[in-house]
Amino acid sequence: MICLQGGGEFSPGCRAMDLDLVHRAGGRVVVTALAGEQGHDYDTATANGVRHFRAVGAGDVIGAPDAREDRDGALDAVAGARLLVLPGGSPSRLLHALRTTGMADAVGHLLDEGGVVMGASAGAMVLCPWTVLPDKRAGGALAVEPGLGLVANALVVPHWSGGSSRGDWIRSVEAAVPAATTVLGIPEESGVLVEGTLLTAVGTAATHLLHEGRDVAPGETWRLS
Repeated sequence: MICLQGGGEFSPGCRAMDLDLVHRAGGRVVVTALAGEQGHDYDTATANGVRHFRAVGAGDVIGAPDAREDRDGALDAVAGARLLVLPGGSPSRLLHALRTTGMADAVGHLLDEGGVVMGASAGAMVLCPWTVLPDKRAGGALAVEPGLGLVANALVVPHWSGGSSRGDWIRSVEAAVPAATTVLGIPEESGVLVEGTLLTAVGTAATHLLHEGRDVAPGETWRLS
């Protein structure tokens, strides 16, 4: 089970959505903010996540060591997780960190064992087969590169508030990914719960399906093509 969130993580509007994840996971919550820079950025974002999930009502919440500095400690922390939280930041930095530290395999193993993964903004983007990398360009467009592929046939456009605010993203995505890819425009404090090919909109606002040109209201469920 994966929850793709559009951003604004750890805000009051996310509490109901995140409490549901805590209940579904039924065990330890582990936060690792690898989309942030090492040091203060990582420590602050991870601590914010720990504080949020404790306020939500999770009884067992820890921040993992930064895998770029303590690989074994981070992998041990993830091995004990039932809910793994990947906050936002730089998708390029996050993807590189996950792939070079063994954390990508650890995330996949957690899912295989029935655990839950929540990714917000960059954290949601890299879990899909394709991700936009806003800090990189290819041929004048934003770079779109393979992600971890833990969610089938999807791409996340986070912080969604309408097409005009993401025109450069949409043009880059349409030029780079297969036409059958489900492109999810997910607003802040909102998300999509993925259970195999079954998707459910959650949070405070509707998710926009770009290729279908329609909104999916919180609580509505549909099938991933």
